Order: sequence, then structure tokens, then C-alpha cells
Amino acid sequence: MGTYDCLEYAVDEGVVRIALDRPEALNALNPQLLRELEDAIERAEAADEGRVVVLSGNGRAFSSGYDISEAEADKPIDDRILDQRTHLEAIFSSRLPVIAAVDGTAIAGGCNLAICCDLTFATEPSEFGYPDMHFGEPPPKFVLPFVTDSLKDARELLYSGKTIDAATAAEMGLVNRVVAEGELDATVDAEVNEIKKTPSTAVAIAKDMLNGVQETQGFRRYGRVDEYVGALTMESSAAERFREIRDEEGLQAALEWMHETDKP
Repeated sequence: MGTYDCLEYAVDEGVVRIALDRPEALNALNPQLLRELEDAIERAEAADEGRVVVLSGNGRAFSSGYDISEAEADKPIDDRILDQRTHLEAIFSSRLPVIAAVDGTAIAGGCNLAICCDLTFATEPSEFGYPDMHFGEPPPKFVLPFVTDSLKDARELLYSGKTIDAATAAEMGLVNRVVAEGELDATVDAEVNEIKKTPSTAVAIAKDMLNGVQETQGFRRYGRVDEYVGALTMESSAAERFREIRDEEGLQAALEWMHETDKP
């Protein structure tokens, strides 16, 4: 895939820059964007000069999560259970370090995408969280417990579905560093320059070894199970009610119900 419709791809002095490019939809993750992202990660890994991948989002959001603005394709539940998303695995498995440069909203699937990256830098106004918990959908890849400093932090975010600021995200371990607006690019570039001083082979080995630690803790196993659970929870009464309101009254009405209504 040489060109993309939903993201921008460029290589400059060993840095592969991938920018999610659906700003009108707050870079919501639709199927096409996810396919293009996986292709871009594979392309970056194959690039002779590639040393580091920097992942960002165009517009005022990193990503608002999976695209819930339209009705899902009518697929049997069995197919949905087996049709697991693999873009986070592509980032995890890539030999290249992937840095998330977050400037704005990173929630739901967008939060997972940001914290799955090897390093995550964010501007002060950025926000993180899993508000999709409010309509009964746990994150469809269990990344959060493997990056938070405490399981209590993961419990707080998932039980409440709250959104937190970048400083709180850093305190919880989701973010490496928080910087002022306008300083993100320079901060990421400085980190890239530090990484370039380490031989690419050594970086790849270190990443593989650190991934191995996560695997012994169950990262891939829980990720697969959570995808199955995620497909099933989309059939819950809360998820069905959300879709009913969205289809009858529009997405904004569904979001208001989702965030403002107590549920049994």
C-alpha cells in the first residue's frame, strides 16, 4: 500500500512519522484506518533507514477511539468474536520503538493505542481514559494493567470510565513525560536523538526482552481473551440501548445518555 487515505506517512533521517489523519472525526479508528496503520507499521519496519516510529494525530485529538458514529456491519456474533483487531499487536511486535506523541484527546481505543506504544509523551491539555465503559464495553485489548504503576489505578479508570488529564496519566504510569503546548515535537525529537545513539540491534533486542517480561505477565493471553469478551459485551443491554439511541436520535444524544445516566 503506497498511499493512504486515513493517515500520513513520511520518513526523515531515520524517523518514520505516521499521523492519523481523520481530524474531522477526531481520528476515530475505523476499519480502513486500522488496516492502513498496520500496513504503515510493517512498511516502517521494512524501511532500510527506519530507526524509530513517531505516531501522532492530526487536528485536536490523538484519537477518540473506535468509530461508533455509524451502525456496525451486520455480522454474526461468532464472526465478531473471531475477528480480532491486530493493530496493537503490530506495534508491540515491531522491532522498531514506537513513540506516541499525544496532543489532545486519547480516549477509549485511542487511549489503548497511545499507551501500547513503547514511549508516550503528551501535552498538558491532553486527556486519557475509557469513557466507553459507560455503555458497558471494557477496552477490547487489555493494555492498561500492564502500564499503570498500580492495579488500583487501572481499577479506578475502568470502574468509573472517567477521563483524566495528562499530569494524572503520568502519575499513574500511562505517560512518560508531560510537556507544555508547543513543546511536544521538540521533546519527541530529543528522545529520538537519544535512541539513535544506541545501535538499532541493541534497541531491537531490548524491546524483545521487555516484551518477553510482559508476555510472562500474560499480556498476549489477556489481550486475546479481552477481545472475545469485548465482542460479547457489545450484546449487553447497555450497548444495545446506546445503539438504539444513536440510530434513532443521533450520536450526540447517545453520548449524553452514555455519560449522564445511571445504569443498573
